[in-house]
This record gives sequence, structure tokens and C-alpha cells, in this order.
Amino acid sequence: MAIYVTVPVSTEVIESNPDCRFSGAYENGKLLITIDTRHKNHHQRLGLENQTQLHWGQQHSFEVQELSGLSWPIRYRILTCDGYYLDGDGGRVHFTTQADGIDSHRLVSRVLMRAAMLLVVIAGVGYRRACWLLEHLFHVEVSKSALQRWVEEVAGQLPSADEIVRMLDAKQPITEAHFDEIFPKGTDRCVLVLKDEHGRLLATQTVDKRDEESVRPFLQRMKDLGLGLQVFYIDGCQAYFNAIRSVFGQAVKIQYDYFHILQNAWRKLWKWAVAHRKEIQANSAEVETPWYKKKLEALAKSLWEDRYLLFKADERLSQEEKQRLAQLVEADQKVGRLRAFLGGIWHIFEDSQDEQEAKLALDALKGLPTDRRSPEPFLKVIQFLEDHFSWMTTFLRHKEVKRNSLAETGMRVLRRLEVEHDGFRSDKGRENFPRIYQAVKYLGWTVYHPPPELAKNQVE
Repeated sequence: MAIYVTVPVSTEVIESNPDCRFSGAYENGKLLITIDTRHKNHHQRLGLENQTQLHWGQQHSFEVQELSGLSWPIRYRILTCDGYYLDGDGGRVHFTTQADGIDSHRLVSRVLMRAAMLLVVIAGVGYRRACWLLEHLFHVEVSKSALQRWVEEVAGQLPSADEIVRMLDAKQPITEAHFDEIFPKGTDRCVLVLKDEHGRLLATQTVDKRDEESVRPFLQRMKDLGLGLQVFYIDGCQAYFNAIRSVFGQAVKIQYDYFHILQNAWRKLWKWAVAHRKEIQANSAEVETPWYKKKLEALAKSLWEDRYLLFKADERLSQEEKQRLAQLVEADQKVGRLRAFLGGIWHIFEDSQDEQEAKLALDALKGLPTDRRSPEPFLKVIQFLEDHFSWMTTFLRHKEVKRNSLAETGMRVLRRLEVEHDGFRSDKGRENFPRIYQAVKYLGWTVYHPPPELAKNQVE
């Protein structure tokens, strides 16, 4: 049983061609909208005077796919015609009537192409799954290779990477650079990634090596774009530090990101914790006293099962986790010393009000008891903190500088973009995906009616 209703249908293609002649019909299981472009105001479109005579020739017809939220597909039947007119010298100037909002070469609407980009780039579903979703949700048939080409074509319609940086700076001035990198799958090359203080992915660039010589041109590019960068947030890469000083001078402030400070220290102490557990497990196999053997086995098991609690901050522990950690500290004196040492590190960066307090906290950390049999990891952490203390505590000397960075989140954005995408693993893909992401997330690029400044370079 079918119910017959009459409803108005409007799409971006229809709205973009107000002077065309339209008709609609249900044919062969699909809604077919005929767009007759021969009735457009061709004199105005071609910039001709109204008295100029137009001569008409062969007529053409082709079908174009459109997104459909109905239970049947939507297709456009585009009617065009070849024509010509005579210029001032009597020569023929040929033209073909056309409809706006469609890609006559790929036989799809531009809305469809932009919707596919949102699935591929923003939703991150991958080319193959995007093809499946377009077919089963929107009655559109497209191949994986076509979507790969669309990414390049849509990115080609957007402003260049440098123009996007200028647009972002004009929208919200950029004074902070949160700097990190990723090593994409399938390559040993490094991709530098920059985020600003507003949480926006700012710029990316592929370099051969993570060294000062390779990083400096990227930073110089940012400086040449006119960015008023005053603060950099980075990990402990000395090449980054040197390149920043080389390009921006001594005036710019550099903060060693707190996440990377803890990550570096924790890695050294994690190795100690693993070795300590293995030592207890080995001792349990050697002792012959039953009750002591059982005690060591239980301790080794607890240290393994609750290993991540050893490095978790007190304020993040649940009540149950606090109880389990307290039991470990009571059962193993060295675990208690580890927790005290970790607390001393947290104290330097979380409780200090100025640089002097931080120095006193570091001195107090040096005086804490550690593992007398294996003190090397603890000494390495102290040496690490002393070597980088000055740019670890920039936030204590300058109130406008924050302790934490957004650099790690910039890396994670690129990591999400590369999931399931073979195209992202090429230099071209690593350039195109971030630009589409920026246009959608920060510059108002949408499926319907993108801003004119982002659509000005559309390929016909």
C-alpha cells in the first residue's frame, strides 16, 4: 500500500539555479529532478549585451547523483546545450549551458562531495566504510578510488595551508605555539604539528629528520606568516629548543610541557618498578619457607595486577584503589619510597608558587630515601630535572605561561585522521586531510552552503 502526498523539494542545487526550469517525477524507483539549463540568463552569465545573438547547437542530457534521506534515491537529469556567439571580430566563441552546484565530470552534486568528506575526514570511517554508508544511508554509489580523488579535489578548492593560518590568526590572534610531532604509519619520516592556544590545529609539515636543521624552516615559515608567537610549549627535544631560539630569539618563552616531564621521569622509574617485581618473583622461587614463599608470590602478583596504581596521582585514585595501594605500601617498603619520590616530583610542579619554592622542592626530593641497592633510576630522574629545570619552570616566572600544553592533543588529531586512510600516509594526503579538517572545525565549512571565501576556488 502506498500513500500519495505532494511536498516541496528544495536542495542546494535547486537554490543555486533559480533561473533554470525544473520538473520532478518518480521514475524507475527514484525521484528524478530535471534541470533545464537552456532557460538561464546566458547573456548575464557570459557578460554579453542583451542584443547579442546566441546560436544554438546540439543538446545533451546526463544524470547526477544527490544525497537522499528518503526511501528512494534522488537524481538530477541535467539538460544542457552547446552554443556560440560572434565576438567583435566576427569569430565564434563557443560555450555550453551548465548548472551550478554540480560536478559534471564526476556526475555528483557538490553537496554530496562535501558530505563524503565529512564522513572520510571528520568521522574517520575510512574510504571503504564511507562508500558503504553513502550507499546504504543516502542511496549513492561511489567507489573507494573516487573518494580518494575527491579528497584531493575538495582540498584543491580550499585556500592554501598558509592562507588558512592567516585566516585563523585574523579570526583569533595566535600568540602561543603548542609544538609536537608524529611518525605516521608506513614511513620513518616525521610530521611536525602545531596547535594554538585556542585548541586549533594550526599547521603541519613533513620533515626527513627530527633535528634542528629540518625544524628551523617550518618555524621560519610560521614567523614569515606574521604570527605574533610569544610562548612555545614543547617536549624535551633539544632540537626544538635550539630551532625556536634560532628563529624567534631569546625573547620568546619556552615551557617544557608537564605531561612530557612526567612521562620522561615515569619511564625511568617504571623500569625500576618492573625490575623490582621480577626480583621479588625470583626470590619467591628460591625461598623454602612456605609462608614466606606464599607472601612473596602474593606480593609479586599484586605488584603486577596493580602496577598502574603505583604511578597514579592521589587525587585520581578511587577509594578502592587507595586501599589497594595502601596495602602494597604496607607490604613493600620500597613501594612506599617510590610513592614518596613520585609525590616529591608532583610537589615541584603542582604546589610551588614561584621558582624559589620549586628549587626547594627539588632539593627536598634529593634528600628522600630511595632504593639503596639500585638507586640509578632515581638519580637519573633527579639529573633530568636539574638539567632542564629552567624551562620546566617557565610558568612560575611568567604568569601568562601555562604549565600544561596542548601539543599532545595536536598529535592525537593527526593520529585519528590517519586511521584506516591509506591516502593519509602519503605526503599529499598528510597535507589535504588537515586542511579539510581545519575548514570544517574552525572556518565554518559545511555540507550545505560553505562560506564564499572557502568556495571561491571551486573546480568546475
